[in-house]
Amino acid sequence: MKFARALVLILAGSAVLWGFTTAMNTLDGLKDPGRLAFILNLPSLPPSVRDVDCSSDAITDVIISCAFAINPKDFEQLLAGWELDEPASGTGSYLDYPNLGREFDIGVRYRVQPPSFERGGVVELLSNADKTRAVASRYEE
Repeated sequence: MKFARALVLILAGSAVLWGFTTAMNTLDGLKDPGRLAFILNLPSLPPSVRDVDCSSDAITDVIISCAFAINPKDFEQLLAGWELDEPASGTGSYLDYPNLGREFDIGVRYRVQPPSFERGGVVELLSNADKTRAVASRYEE
């Protein structure tokens, strides 16, 4: 009898936790272009940015990644928010999150460890070679 009661409480608690997490992710604005602007430290995004798809699963740190498409003529505008390191040529392909954007071969990689992240962190911008698909990530402790 005690085992059955404990099992019911565990299952009920798990269902409430799952429901809360699902609701928060739904209400969290994971397709909000403002998230991408936040990652890149920009007041606004170039008008050609589209198909924004973000993921933010962390609870204790700020960890946000957004995949998106952009007109290559506007790509340089994305670099204005942070003093990013010189671009490094990339290798491999991007697909950190199975449901985040479309996979692409990395052509260029920008990175910065902002001094304003007092406890550490990094901002990274990955793009394909023609700068039409990209992923921006922000990790801040």
